[in-house]
Amino acid sequence: MLWTQNAWEAATPATAAFLCQNGHVLDPATTRQCPACGVHDTVMLGEVAGRQQFQCSRCGEPFMFPR
Repeated sequence: MLWTQNAWEAATPATAAFLCQNGHVLDPATTRQCPACGVHDTVMLGEVAGRQQFQCSRCGEPFMFPR
């Protein structure tokens, strides 16, 4: 996982992103860090009672945010 600045044009002048080993550029505002393996290559599956459900694309760990 690589942290990079100004990965794409956005409304703000300095938008940062994570670049995973699979080549995905991820906005940290829309993804969460996997509690099992620590990467940000996660996918939001839905939301239940104000808690977001995610799954890690690397290790497959499901988790909720906030915990």
